[in-house]
Amino acid sequence: MSASAPRAVCVTQSTPLRRTLRRTLNAAGSLVEFSDQVDDTATGAAVVFVDHVARKELTPGALDNAPPLVMLGDSLQDADVVELLRRRGVNHVISDADDPDDTELVVTSVKLLSGDLFGLEKYLAWGVKLEERTIQGYEDKREALAAVTACAREAGARRPLIARIESVVDELLMNAMYDAPAARTGTRPDPSGEPDPDTKALLRWASDGRYFAVSVQDNFGELHKEAILDHLVRARAERGRPRSSEEVGGAGLGLYFILSSVTRFIANIAPGERTEVVCLFDLKQSGRDAEACARSLHVFGR
Repeated sequence: MSASAPRAVCVTQSTPLRRTLRRTLNAAGSLVEFSDQVDDTATGAAVVFVDHVARKELTPGALDNAPPLVMLGDSLQDADVVELLRRRGVNHVISDADDPDDTELVVTSVKLLSGDLFGLEKYLAWGVKLEERTIQGYEDKREALAAVTACAREAGARRPLIARIESVVDELLMNAMYDAPAARTGTRPDPSGEPDPDTKALLRWASDGRYFAVSVQDNFGELHKEAILDHLVRARAERGRPRSSEEVGGAGLGLYFILSSVTRFIANIAPGERTEVVCLFDLKQSGRDAEACARSLHVFGR
């Protein structure tokens, strides 16, 4: 490894996790260093990985000038974790620390080091064939949902998972076609009106045998990390409270539904230009094993 390679600092005392990080970050082209705490050793690093034990020792000052930080072993259901995500440069949570997915670590590292953010194929095994459609109106959306669910069925997804995939894709397309332009113009397009070419969305999907993956891209780049976290917190607080029919579609509940239905949630954002949301579903996970929230969250570009 060249001495000029970017540095990745890993803050953990776990021997198995250190082995995993050394292996995967080396594959991503990084010089790998280890530390017991976030301190001056992180200065000048390209990325810092912190496990859930070390994360609890973090002080706000330790993050003031820190490089991009990835939290390992923490949960989006932890209020402290969500608040830490509000800090600049803290944009990544991977819940699995005992046995994190090698591919996820490599992809996250490479994206942070290279700045090459977009593309569903980054999260799937090499050679997998991707399907894609441009969606401009209700009829396009209806046909696309049927195609995605048929593909998920052929990939071996169980019936409850197929239903979740269909609902998530529906929400993602609604966000791209109506919420994103509304965020820029202040006016939500009329679903019953003539389709606007500027509000088209690009839907892509594929399966590599382990994960079923979907992505939706818009041409606005108006999604913000703060909005994701605000919607998550508000919707969590309102869970279990009866809601009227007027409330059901609001309060970021669509986004919360997405976060509570997927295995991994990734947002790639070019501000003012485009947003790509990638969602992965674990095909091996049964309904009984389903988590109450995504096991990973990544926000690139904001």
